[in-house]
Amino acid sequence: MLPPVDSAVLQRNPNFEALYKDLCTRKLNPDGSTQERKKQRMHDDIRRNLTTLRTNLHTSRTLIQTLSDLPSKATSLPPELHSVIELATAQLSGYIPPSDRAILAADIETFLSHLPTISAALSTQLTTIADLLCTICDPKNPPSIDALPARAEKLRDAATTALPADLAEAKLHLANTAYAVLTTHRTLLQTSIRILEQTQHGTLTRTTKSRAEHLHARAALLGLQARIHTHTHPPPAEFVAALKNFKAEQGASEKGLRDREALARRELELYRGAGEKGMRDLARRKVWLRGEIERVEAEIGSLERGE
Repeated sequence: MLPPVDSAVLQRNPNFEALYKDLCTRKLNPDGSTQERKKQRMHDDIRRNLTTLRTNLHTSRTLIQTLSDLPSKATSLPPELHSVIELATAQLSGYIPPSDRAILAADIETFLSHLPTISAALSTQLTTIADLLCTICDPKNPPSIDALPARAEKLRDAATTALPADLAEAKLHLANTAYAVLTTHRTLLQTSIRILEQTQHGTLTRTTKSRAEHLHARAALLGLQARIHTHTHPPPAEFVAALKNFKAEQGASEKGLRDREALARRELELYRGAGEKGMRDLARRKVWLRGEIERVEAEIGSLERGE
């Protein structure tokens, strides 16, 4: 059968589409055989002749192989016939050249004279093989030897006709399913790309970006206008004088703060130079002075009250 073709390919190539449809509908069958009767009959004759020749070949090979195994497997066969059977098998297999056949004429005559005995042993061996084939065919319910050809023909038809047709149909269904899956995947990708484009570069995003760029341009313009106004319109004299006074006051305040910072740093250095013992002595003196101050304040209060 012809492999499936994408419908998009057929649409882009109308001539190929007509040829493909003609081959699928008028020239070929679903199994790949031709629909022309004359050629089909010719092919059927060739197929029947080939089947007959193959059957004869396999029959001859089976008989020769069974005959070669007969001396080792047939216990009822006389021992004197073993060598005769081996020579006959070698001659049938083509291992003995025609020039040596005259020497083996007596052995061949012996083989032909004991042909009934050899045929009976060969038939028994073939029956044993057929029983084994029946068991292999269906171990649970082995068919009879007479029904084995019909079973084999059924299995051959299933293996050569039914199963390939089912497989071809399954392949076609799988190809159609794969095409549908790929089409859905392509549609999904297109939709995803469209959504991403609308989200990142859509109308709302472009509007917001344009508005931000517009505001940035307006701010830059206002900054330039303010700078131009500053250069072209100097400030009033009162404003300049007020700025100078403010700067002077700031300078005086800065100087006072720097002096206080220097005094604080100097006191800190004195504290560091005094050490831990000096700090403790200062703390005791502070406590004593605070006690004296409280005592003097209490005496003054008592004098004021007239006590």
